[in-house]
Parts: sequence; C-alpha cells; structure tokens
Amino acid sequence: MNRLTLTGGLRFDYFKTIFREMRLGPSPNVPNRDFLIPESTWYDFKDLSPRIGAAYDIFGTGRTAAKVSLNRYVTAINALDGNPVLNYAHVVNRSWTDNDRDYIPDCDLLNPLINGECGTISDLRFGQPVPSTVVDDKARSGWGNRPYNWEFSTGVQHELTPGLAVDVNYFRRIYGNFTTTDNRAVTGADFDPFCIPAPVDGRLPDGGGYPVCDLWNLRPLKVGQIDNYTTHSDDYGKQIEHWNGVDMTVSARLGANVRLQGGVSTGRTSTDTCDIRDDVPEASPVNPYCHVDTKFLTQVKGLGSYVIPKVDVQLAATLQSLAGPQITSDFVASSALVQQSLGRPLSGGAANVTVGLISPGEIYGDRMTQVDLRIGKVFRFGKARTQLNFDLFNLFNANPVLSVNNNYSVWLVPSDSRSQIVQDQRPVRFLKHEGHEVLEGHEDHEIFRATKATKNTK
Repeated sequence: MNRLTLTGGLRFDYFKTIFREMRLGPSPNVPNRDFLIPESTWYDFKDLSPRIGAAYDIFGTGRTAAKVSLNRYVTAINALDGNPVLNYAHVVNRSWTDNDRDYIPDCDLLNPLINGECGTISDLRFGQPVPSTVVDDKARSGWGNRPYNWEFSTGVQHELTPGLAVDVNYFRRIYGNFTTTDNRAVTGADFDPFCIPAPVDGRLPDGGGYPVCDLWNLRPLKVGQIDNYTTHSDDYGKQIEHWNGVDMTVSARLGANVRLQGGVSTGRTSTDTCDIRDDVPEASPVNPYCHVDTKFLTQVKGLGSYVIPKVDVQLAATLQSLAGPQITSDFVASSALVQQSLGRPLSGGAANVTVGLISPGEIYGDRMTQVDLRIGKVFRFGKARTQLNFDLFNLFNANPVLSVNNNYSVWLVPSDSRSQIVQDQRPVRFLKHEGHEVLEGHEDHEIFRATKATKNTK
C-alpha cells in the first residue's frame, strides 16, 4: 500500500502423545514390585501463533526501509517426555560413605532408611505403585499452555550507494509458560540455611575468601519424603527469561567480481527465578544465583571474495570472532565444612554438596578468532560449470581454549581447544586398584579420582 508493505500469518500447532500400558516388575532392590501403568495421554497441546511484519519505505526512494516484526514460536518438545514410568520412583539415589575403603557399601540396600554406610534413599516411594510426581493438566495440555517465546524486532536498512548497504536491527525475545516442580511433602520451614566460605584463590573474583550464602539443606526427618507437583511457574511467582540484542551488517558489491560482507552482533540473556525459589526452595537449594544478567556477548563476522577475471579463480576468506566459554566454579563442600554454618551435618548422611562459587554469566574465557581461506577454480563445460576448491582452515593457527573444566578441584583445566590439544600441568600419578589404573591428584585437600581411559591421558 504505497510505501507500506504488510505481511501476516497464523500458524496452528497440534501436538499429542500417547503411552501404552506398561508393567513395572520386580528388580533386585525392589523384589516385591509388580504393577501395571495404564495407557495414558500425555501431551495434548494446541497453539495459535501469529507472524506479523511490516516494512516502510521512509523517503519513497526505495533505498531506506524501516522494518518491524512480531512473531510467536512454540518450544520444541521431545515425544518421550512424560513417559509415565518416570513419574514413579523407579530410580533413586542415596549417599554412601566408604568408611573402611573396601569399595563395598556396607549396609542393607533393601532398607530405604539410613543404616550402616548408606544414607536414606532420595524417594521413599521407591518401588511403590504410587507416583512421586503428578503433572497439572494445564502444564501438558490445552490451548496456549505449551512453552513459547515471542520475538520482537525492529530496524532500518539503508543503501548508502549502489552496491553498498547497511542494516541495523534490535531484537527482543521473551520466553514463557515455564514449569516448576513443588514437593508438597515439604515446606520452606523444612529447610535450614547455611553459608560456605569460598577458597582463597587469586583466580576467583576479589581473590576468593568471600561467603557464599542463601544455601539450603533439607532437615533430616524430611529426607526421602516426595510428593512432587509440576505446574506453571506463574502459580508461585514471576519467572522471566529475556534476550536483548543488536545486529549491524554491512554488505558491498564492488563490481561484478568483488563481494564483501561483515557485521557485529551483541546481546545478553536475563533470567530471574527469585520468586519461585522463595516459595519452592527444593527446586534449587544450593543455587543462590536466582537473578542473572549475562554480559553482552559480541560476535564479529566477515567474508570477502574476489574472482580473478579470465582465469576464473576465486579467492575468498572468512573471519569470525566469538566470545569465549562461560566459566563457573563448582566447589565440593564437605559436610564438616557445611556444619560450621548449618550447625549439623548434611541431611541424609550426605558426605558433601556441590556449590557454585561464581554467578553464571559473570566470567568468560578468551575469545576465539579464526580466519579461513579458500582458493577455487571454476571449470566450464558448455552450459554446465563446476568448481574445485582448496580450503585452508584456521589460517593463523588460532588455539584458544573452547571449554574448561568447571569443577574446582581441577578448575580451568582445558577440556577442548581449537587444536584439540589438552594438557594438565599439575603433577599426577597412577595407582593400581583391583586391576584398574586410577588417576589420583591432590589440590586444596580435595582428592579426585577418574578411571584412566587411555595411555596418553594427562
């Protein structure tokens, strides 16, 4: 309509899953279990998602356009989700303290309560025909109840000169229909707060030594009592996940044989589950970081190509510079360390608990910058053509660390790098135990062991 172009659409999604009748029979740790789970419908979602867009020729010259769009998308779902077997306690955990170091749990494994070297199992409904988890119908069926995200974008595209254009856009994504699992067998009053001191370590923020608080431990008498109810998080409070970002791209065609394109993209994610954590502390008892704003993560990418006339040889290169890996630090706090603040050992006979020392999104590794090169020769056969390419990957041999070990006992040891060379410079030694080689190391009074997989393990 004159300078205005409008587009619109409406997408209908229907997703349904059915699970046939299943039987859970006896097993070594539940010798008396034998019951049927009847056929059931699980997911039964129906959604209408609008797709709306508009573009406006600002000056009427066909060279400058303002654009805006608003679109809704539903989240992908695994058809295996909701298997009713998973709602029953068919797998449980229990702590084990190997006091005599014989690698055998000296306890009665059929006794679900704390005894011998074993703590109370994580779910006392283990092996019973009573589900441990019940899911609210609105969290798995109905209109508009499926997890989704809205994406809003707006921007301007402008042709500076013939063959040279710039495009700047802002994006915002809002996610919704989160779910939360509430253990109705416990309340907030059944949890005791505690803190731990972060180790003094120059690699940690401010050199470490700071207290990590707002941690919770279930009282011993409530261990194993499970009556989970899964529903939308909005029933307990506000939960958000937003992403905000900006893209800028420049494209150029310089004659028939030269093409250049490059751009910068930056954005960050904001999440908040503090309301949910206040009402449902069991959802994340040892994760105090309920509000997270990541840093703005910036990508720079570019490409260029040139076709040499007459000989039909193409020279091309690409550049990409990406943010480094997110770094966290998972510290294994012993029950004795926790007891200094909690006033008692960890419940359930647990020997330790893992606590994050760094808020997610606070620290990132070195950037990965890489240049790739291509030389291609075009061959023409009448109306047909083919191209033979020679590609040189990682031209300048960049070797950034792509991921690191986030366990504090081996913190920042590279687990993947651009050249796939991974080394751990700490001294280690191999021990023999029952015919298996075991890697043993020591750092900050924490012993870690791992089976030696290959002879060149570092």
